[in-house]
Amino acid sequence: MRKTIVITGGTGGIGHAAAKAFAKEGNDLIFQGRDAEKGNRIAGELSKMNGSTATFIAADVSTIDGIKTFAAEVKKLTTEIGLLIHSSGTFNSERRETKDGFYESFTVNYLCKFMLDHLLLEELKKGKGRVINVGARLMKNAAINFDDLQMKTRYSISKSRGQNMLAVYMHAQEFTKRNHSIPINIINPGFVKTNIYRNLKGPMKLFMSILELFMSNSAEEAIVNILELAQTDSKDSGYFYPTVAKPAIKEKIDFDASVASRLWDESLMMGKLN
Repeated sequence: MRKTIVITGGTGGIGHAAAKAFAKEGNDLIFQGRDAEKGNRIAGELSKMNGSTATFIAADVSTIDGIKTFAAEVKKLTTEIGLLIHSSGTFNSERRETKDGFYESFTVNYLCKFMLDHLLLEELKKGKGRVINVGARLMKNAAINFDDLQMKTRYSISKSRGQNMLAVYMHAQEFTKRNHSIPINIINPGFVKTNIYRNLKGPMKLFMSILELFMSNSAEEAIVNILELAQTDSKDSGYFYPTVAKPAIKEKIDFDASVASRLWDESLMMGKLN
């Protein structure tokens, strides 16, 4: 069945691979990126595949205004969303503060997902849609630090990565509790060579470059679970799919409900969604 599919980070890596796969099936695509020239070129290419349509929206999802602009543009194009794929992401060796006063990877890797799920909720309901988050295994020491949520002191890439991903997990858990009709899940694409590591510096950048050479999956391999979840009629929600190409393996997301609820409330305020 033809679907309207919305993808963040659709001009590169996993998002682009997913867009191509869904275009080959003849779907209607709306995808986000920052580079207008590149995005419009890709839209033209996707629109030639199997009767699909593709619309690119240039938006900076590292800012509250940019996220809201993207959601508003999506609403102009459709009233129904069959699938929302969150694939935008970034890793920063140093703390980079946005104009909203947040550290950049928190907004891109977590808050953008929370806000779009909230802002596009009615479209997801009308389209009987589902949400798929491109994520990763959770670090053992990951924690939500409400006393310094924006890591203005003692920022580190490992702490920020842990907090960002834990926030995504908790959002999936809380969203499942509050919205029973819209499945939301997280898939692990494995280690993939993409542009997500562009802001790393020093030894970490070298380390990741070496890993990319010897251990990375292709973007096409990485999207197998996305394609499987997109096609299923299952209403399973609030799960993490840890193994690439084995969507039958899943782990229920289950964290402290009071922390997840508090994070939800904090996120509403940060996104100015109250």
